[in-house]
Amino acid sequence: MMDWGIVLASLITAVGGAMTTLMMVMRKENTQDHAKVVDALDTLSGNVDKIGTKLDGHIDWHLKGVPNGKIIAGNKSAKPKRNIKA
Repeated sequence: MMDWGIVLASLITAVGGAMTTLMMVMRKENTQDHAKVVDALDTLSGNVDKIGTKLDGHIDWHLKGVPNGKIIAGNKSAKPKRNIKA
């Protein structure tokens, strides 16, 4: 008769080898996906900084008080307020 210990050890080795190979393939794909995400976040990071600067300038513009949406004489950088209806 066959020694079931050898059969069981061979079966465990085969299953373990297949699982290891599968995990290595998935790990490579995961690393590539993470690289793509990091590139996208770097791009967005620059855009967010630009938007933050624009927003700070816009808030400052509101705080300086442009009366009735009209441009203050001599201040060509100020733009009139828009009437936004909800």
